[in-house]
Amino acid sequence: MLDELGEMRSSVSSSRPVTTRHVNEGQGDLLLVGEMVLAGYGFRTDRRAHAEISAALRMPVVSLELVDPRFYHLDTALAVLDDHTIAFYPPAFSAAAQDQLHALFPDAIVVGSADAYVFGLNVVSDGLHVVLPSAATGITAQLRNVGFTPVGVDLSELLKGGGSVKCCTLEVFE
Repeated sequence: MLDELGEMRSSVSSSRPVTTRHVNEGQGDLLLVGEMVLAGYGFRTDRRAHAEISAALRMPVVSLELVDPRFYHLDTALAVLDDHTIAFYPPAFSAAAQDQLHALFPDAIVVGSADAYVFGLNVVSDGLHVVLPSAATGITAQLRNVGFTPVGVDLSELLKGGGSVKCCTLEVFE
């Protein structure tokens, strides 16, 4: 199911959820940035679902292959900070996906392994404030340097189960 992403477009605003024939994990592998959707595939989402998602939302979908099983969802390897800014961990992606991200977001924040391994990219941002795990100290400094206000939260217990800040949320788009 497309979960809330299916409801964010008024063109798809029926009261019934939109489904896809091919497996997709919704918000974990679908991230809205500006007027496009970044879509992960490789571990939990089938790339073939991306065409269905694009058609349902009437938006372009950029397919990004995840290659490191520690980063099983797109939102564990990439953070949308505002409509034009992302942060990501390059080794989680195929070379082709890295090239796509660099082309689309030349000013992206590139995050190191220490922060990626504590799910420092599994964040929630309102475009200024970025709520992230307090263990991700490197990205905290990077965010400050480009004008964001990081808000650290201790989610060390949730990390043991493979999640972080964004996993504790449910986004609703109107």
